Amino acid sequence: MKNQALIRFAAQLFILTIFFIVLILAKDILIPLAISIFLAYTIYPLVWAIEKRGVHRGLSIIVVLLVTLLILMTAGLFISAKLSNMTINLSELKTQMDAKIDTVQHMLEIKAGINPVTMDHYLTKATDSLFSSWQSAVGSLFAMTTNTLILLGLLPFYTFFLLFYRTKTAHFIFRIVGRDNKAKALHIMREVSTITTKYMSGLLIVVLILAILNSTGLLIIGIPNAIAFGILAAVLNLIPYIGTFIGGLIPILYVLLTSANPFEPILQIFILFSVIQFLENNLITPNIVGSNIKINPLSIILSLLFANLIWGVAGMLIVVPCLAILKIIMRNIDGLKPYAFLISDRGVDQHQLSVKRIWKKRIKRK
Repeated sequence: MKNQALIRFAAQLFILTIFFIVLILAKDILIPLAISIFLAYTIYPLVWAIEKRGVHRGLSIIVVLLVTLLILMTAGLFISAKLSNMTINLSELKTQMDAKIDTVQHMLEIKAGINPVTMDHYLTKATDSLFSSWQSAVGSLFAMTTNTLILLGLLPFYTFFLLFYRTKTAHFIFRIVGRDNKAKALHIMREVSTITTKYMSGLLIVVLILAILNSTGLLIIGIPNAIAFGILAAVLNLIPYIGTFIGGLIPILYVLLTSANPFEPILQIFILFSVIQFLENNLITPNIVGSNIKINPLSIILSLLFANLIWGVAGMLIVVPCLAILKIIMRNIDGLKPYAFLISDRGVDQHQLSVKRIWKKRIKRK
């Protein structure tokens, strides 16, 4: 009995290892396919609404895809044009950084008594390394452009065929699971479709709202290229927990490197993104996206780390809805229900902190 259990565990571990190896080796094919799946879920309600009016399925998909691509390309070209207009003279920038470092070095020498010779050695080495890595990064960016364009070019084709063959795919799944499991498979597919469509549509609305809030706030502060930075920060917010931090860090670094007196605008940017993050977590996302995902934070953080290791930024963008789909599948299969419970947010209700819970406890004490 123990030997059978060990053999079963070894087989599962082997299959899981092969699965991750395939994900890594075939990422150039699988990344656009995975993004296309969620894009298909996002535009599916519009496609179905047009189909119900008697329009051919292929034509409905093409119309919605063209409108979607037009919007995405317009936004992408706008951000690219704005960012390309940011002229940064590296030699002048290095001179400004050296002057700021001298000021900080003088303050540390007076306040903390740090040896200026040692500090100057390490700071000079750090700035030289920063600017050399900046130049090499710009060079590698052009090398990646061709591959990125090819991957983006596959998205509309993948999305079209996923939507066009959706009925055929459903029948394929029914044949795989067999007649006895057809009802359960149908239930899982409907639940995945409903939750993913709601989540992706809600996420799109959240990104639009955040883009407006970020851009408006940065414009009021007076940051150059505020709209581009605002839209970029809103898109990066798709990465849970760290997306907002990265989105706010980009304009902060830009101001730090280009402004003669950066401390006041940096403080204003920090306050702006803190307020927007509070509104997004407590007001915008709960009311628009709702609680469709219900994944605990530890599972999300670990998934982000693994996704970044396997697929980079693209993996971090799509790992949360992938985790939600995985939880739905595991929740409907008896042998996998414990794993669905493990990654869900259930089981710690009495330990959760919320304004409502704190208020109720305060009333009870009175």
